[in-house]
Amino acid sequence: MQRAREKEHQLVDKVEAYEVLARYYDQLMDDIDYDYWCEYVLSLVERAEDGGGRKAGDGKNSVKGPAFASRLEGKRVLDLACGTGQFSYRLQQRGLKVTAVDRSPEMLAIAEERARSKRLEITFICQDMRRLELPSTYDLVLCLCDSLNYLLEVEEVAQVLAKAAAVLEPGGHFVFDVNTAHKLATVYGNHVYAEDMGDFAYLWENEYHPERQLCCMDLVFFVQTQSGLFEKLSESHVERAYPPELLRELVTRAGLELLGEYADLTLEPPGPTAERITFHCRKPL
Repeated sequence: MQRAREKEHQLVDKVEAYEVLARYYDQLMDDIDYDYWCEYVLSLVERAEDGGGRKAGDGKNSVKGPAFASRLEGKRVLDLACGTGQFSYRLQQRGLKVTAVDRSPEMLAIAEERARSKRLEITFICQDMRRLELPSTYDLVLCLCDSLNYLLEVEEVAQVLAKAAAVLEPGGHFVFDVNTAHKLATVYGNHVYAEDMGDFAYLWENEYHPERQLCCMDLVFFVQTQSGLFEKLSESHVERAYPPELLRELVTRAGLELLGEYADLTLEPPGPTAERITFHCRKPL
């Protein structure tokens, strides 16, 4: 428990959390189907705008494709904790007007280069989402890829939800997701992962602390240099799980209406073994 407290103290305001990982993030996450994930999120919004459509329980295959999601063309979207811009550029390609925010300069640099290479006009802003200050309002705000789990205090989560609500247009949608305690305890748990990726190898060691539902993750990268030798780089991350009932309370406190909770990028309601929960909220008119 002492180690968890020390990690919290070290990382709660540490902008450099992705200084090393940013270089390898996309390679480590290359098994993620971002196209499906993007369509999934947009389809939640479309279903709500259509008056509900399918209900939770219809399953993953009920998510519609690009033609359906493209009806949001021209809408203004804010991508919080955008990382390397995997969602940002896909949203822009689907005709939405994207502003992307992240507090890591290293992650933003990769996102900006990706947008330039695809000739996409996306506004990128280096800012901490807990202290969000933007002059515009948006029709849709996203905070995906368990970014809220990196906030280690309840009030920090409350701050982000309030900031998201403040920049939403009346009737606008806010979609966020979190890793569950089940995932942090069992999938991450106290496990060690290692893999040789060719030009680099990594060692990922986890330690789960059930008292605070914290998972401390130590990552070590071994990167081959031009000389043929390997450079060792390391950094640490901490995620905290939040009970769904607490998140519901914080959504209400932020003045938002909760439209639905869904498990593992499906339309199914979350059960005890769900690994990711997506929350879909709307700002009242």
